[in-house]
Amino acid sequence: MSFTIMMALVMAVIACSSILLAKEYISANVYKSARKKLIIINLVAIVGFAVLYPKILDFEYASILIKLVVMWYVLQVFLSIIALLVKIFRLIYEKTSGTKVDESRRRFLHGVVWVPAISATLYGGLYESRNIEFVEQDIDCSAFPKLNGLKIAHLTDVHLGNFFSVRQFYEILNEIAHKAPDMLVITGDIFDSGKINDEAIKILNAFTPYFPFGVYFCWGNHEHIRGIKHLQEALSKTNIKVLNNQSVKILSGDKPLYLLGVDYVDERGGQESANMREQYLQKALKDVPEDAYKILLAHHSIFIDEAFKHNINLTLTGHTHGGQFAFLGIPIIPMFKYMRGRFEQNNSIGYVSNGAGSWFPYRIGCPPEVTFFNFKA
Repeated sequence: MSFTIMMALVMAVIACSSILLAKEYISANVYKSARKKLIIINLVAIVGFAVLYPKILDFEYASILIKLVVMWYVLQVFLSIIALLVKIFRLIYEKTSGTKVDESRRRFLHGVVWVPAISATLYGGLYESRNIEFVEQDIDCSAFPKLNGLKIAHLTDVHLGNFFSVRQFYEILNEIAHKAPDMLVITGDIFDSGKINDEAIKILNAFTPYFPFGVYFCWGNHEHIRGIKHLQEALSKTNIKVLNNQSVKILSGDKPLYLLGVDYVDERGGQESANMREQYLQKALKDVPEDAYKILLAHHSIFIDEAFKHNINLTLTGHTHGGQFAFLGIPIIPMFKYMRGRFEQNNSIGYVSNGAGSWFPYRIGCPPEVTFFNFKA
């Protein structure tokens, strides 16, 4: 099933649920006319998306239009959820009390539905999705004392394009540089727009002198989508080091520090994908000493399992965006085994960043992030 068809179906399901529950958030005196408008607006949005996507992405004001459509459907999701809860409580009340809820109370309940729904929609669409947090993580390196004081910045899933401009990319790199990390590592899905990828690469390259140990990059699925050959050629002319099933020595001597990077592997390939992940990691581990401290860069968090198996000390990933929708830090739709945050097994640590950007311009309970790893002996 294509992405366009899948999203059109999701939009249709959301529209149907909000229309079916419309009586719980629309006053009786305007219900019929409002319901008709609701149906028309949703039909126009669904048909328009199905016909125009992805051609609309090249439209000058595409980001504004797409964000409005997204927020419209998010609003309907919140309206449906809250309206359903209100309906359940109303039915319980009517059954236990033996009386119907009068019109004045129904009007009050309509307000109960609208206020939190609108608030959550505006907060997630206009504030949280645009405000990147700087997350600090401490790493115990007592068995590797030479790493004491090392600071690594991790950037992932910027998704340059309609919802993350080149200017924003410059600003976030500038903020990262001002925190003076020794190294910047990037785990893919940065270069997501053919129109601005080259300019973004130049900007990233201009910041390489600010990171004494260098800037390192591994591929995400969106780099493959946007044209991996052109990106390879462009990055090869910079000081940005792409680790594609490779390793690089950062610190020499006893218990050296090695950085490894692997290519993107789709998790949906079953055993074939698992074999490919193992193959990629084996290539990256080639010539890496057993006593080395190993940091793995992988776009997909599914690589954490392979990393645990091979006793990789620290694995940094993205791809999941943390789910983008979360409640009390728990992803509402846990699509993957490792969705967000820190995971530990024996002496190995895996970390899944929420990512700095979004391909879907809405977040709630899951703010975008840049992560800093501080090594302490």
